[in-house]
Amino acid sequence: MFEVGVGIALIVLAAAVHKYVDRQSRGFSPGKVEERLNARLDDLDRRLTDIQEVMIAIDEKLNRRDSGGAS
Repeated sequence: MFEVGVGIALIVLAAAVHKYVDRQSRGFSPGKVEERLNARLDDLDRRLTDIQEVMIAIDEKLNRRDSGGAS
């Protein structure tokens, strides 16, 4: 009975070592999920930049209107 327990423990240990070595050998190549996340973040960054440009344009327009009306 003890041998069966040791055999199962060795199988579990071998599977864990195999997973660890497999993950380490992949290197730094991003997975599909990470690539999708990076693409979404890039899209969000572009949208925020567009919104920022619009807000700056509106602010400049309001400043010109305020300074022109006060003169």
